[in-house]
Amino acid sequence: MTFLKWEDYVVVAVTVTISLGVGLFQARRGGQMKTTTQYIMGDSKMAFLPVAISLMVSYESGILMLGIPAEVYLYGMQWGMAYVGFFIADMTSRTVFVPALRKLNITSIYEYLELRFKSHGIRMFATVLSMFYGVNYFGTVLFLPAVSLEAVAGIPTWMSIIGLLIVVLIYTLIGGFKAVIWSDVIQAIIMLCGIFALLIKGTIESGGVKETWTTVYDTGRVNLFVMDPDPTLRQSFWSLVFGSSVRGFATVFMQTSFQRIKATPTLKSTKNMYLVTAFSFLFVSWLAILEGAVMFAYFNKQGCDPLVSKRLGNENQLIPAMVVDIFQDTPCMPGLFLAALFSASLSTMSSLLSSLSAVFWEDIVKPHTKPMSERRGIIIAQIAVFVFAVIGGVVAFVVSGIEGPATQIFNITSSSLTGALTGIFVLGFLNPWANSLGAIVGGMCSVLFVGWISLGKIISPGVKVHPKLDPAPTYNCLSPNASFAFNSTMYNSSMYTIDVTTPAVETVTSPTGLDVLYSVSYMWLGALGVLIVLITGSLVSRLKDQPPVDPKLWVPVCDLVCCCLPESARKRFRRRTDFPELNGNLHDEEKPMNDLKPEGQSVL
Repeated sequence: MTFLKWEDYVVVAVTVTISLGVGLFQARRGGQMKTTTQYIMGDSKMAFLPVAISLMVSYESGILMLGIPAEVYLYGMQWGMAYVGFFIADMTSRTVFVPALRKLNITSIYEYLELRFKSHGIRMFATVLSMFYGVNYFGTVLFLPAVSLEAVAGIPTWMSIIGLLIVVLIYTLIGGFKAVIWSDVIQAIIMLCGIFALLIKGTIESGGVKETWTTVYDTGRVNLFVMDPDPTLRQSFWSLVFGSSVRGFATVFMQTSFQRIKATPTLKSTKNMYLVTAFSFLFVSWLAILEGAVMFAYFNKQGCDPLVSKRLGNENQLIPAMVVDIFQDTPCMPGLFLAALFSASLSTMSSLLSSLSAVFWEDIVKPHTKPMSERRGIIIAQIAVFVFAVIGGVVAFVVSGIEGPATQIFNITSSSLTGALTGIFVLGFLNPWANSLGAIVGGMCSVLFVGWISLGKIISPGVKVHPKLDPAPTYNCLSPNASFAFNSTMYNSSMYTIDVTTPAVETVTSPTGLDVLYSVSYMWLGALGVLIVLITGSLVSRLKDQPPVDPKLWVPVCDLVCCCLPESARKRFRRRTDFPELNGNLHDEEKPMNDLKPEGQSVL
């Protein structure tokens, strides 16, 4: 049934049009793009603040708008501790990895692997993994607003998917990287307006701040510090904080992040950009956590859990249903929130398409074809944007068939890819003895092992069941024959004749055999993938000699985090005796790596 009014559709159309217009205007303001590098990377002269905002909303904005509140509604606020782990990873990356990445004179981050390991095969392996990850991420983000529109507007999922694809393709194809950046800024503003509007109105409808907090606390949803070390526990303090701290390094090694690291003119502005991104992402993410808490308090006060009563068939539809409820008498507000959701999803999708296009051109086409004109290069990059968008649309339909909050779906389906990719980069940057053999063996072991566990978690019937927290009451639910007219003054007693049966309490059974392995928390999967690469890669590297590595291609991490140690001790951690001396400082920006070119390539 359709719950939106005509003015809501106008608000959505206007906000999306403004977002498109600003992006295209800013992209064209500097003149027509003449090179593929300009189309993919911009002009490298952008201010750090818009770039920081763009990177922040590129992280997981669509998932953040719907999946995080659904997670809190079902399992409590403990997911907020994951963002503490991500923040630790971001601040560490800012000190250790960002300066080194900033100095690389390359367009695709995966070219670093060819320079570091002197192997074209490693670069291709990482490129393929990144493409699978990108389309999986794209499909997940695309699925969320589509399923929401079906719930509150009656628009079929397939129609919403096609509509969103058309919009994101317009400014990504025409405007390139700069259009993505400035569109992200507008979309971030719209997204924050929607979040704050829901928090304020939702808290009022739930009885105020005190009553809202009391409800959330009394129902056990303030469960931030679950200290149980059981690795099969769905989420705990350890898996959320430490697991996310390791998995969070994946962010800095994504092409989307690398493009923004290179978009700012100086190292100082780049580090400022990353600092703003880390704090703003932590802030916005906790707003989403609070949204979930307010949402449960609201439905608890209304006396009808929309999932138990079968009003909704998907937990990711909870936020849209609440928006329609609380803003039923407020013109344009449901439309504003839908526009915020659209903006959040579009920002992520456009960034992903831009990065996938860059990777396809730089890593797949350019190294394996004869030199071609810049115009033809731009056309190929644009075709890549279109193709990846279509593939992502197919993935969206596949993801829609997996049950669970979007956070859980994405982590399970992507951990085997992100763990291996992150591990290979960390191995290259932190271990000067690592070689191409260790990197490829470690990466393949990570993909296969974590992928095996992830598949088992999805298909095995014996995986440990993790009970949800108690749902909201159902004494006030509508009869199936009642109209969903959300104004309480229109209700009458005949509407409450339904007897909603409270679901049976989920019993936790102990898994046996391989199901014990499949029951490992999904929050450990990404970290496990990274550790497999580091351990296996370091050991296997001993089987093959590694030629001297340019010191600019790895980070003397001990010099950064153990600066209090004497030079003799730090030197032992820094390098072997046959490695060249370190010249210059890691943070020295006056010596970009222009002289490094892939040469001496091998299969491994």
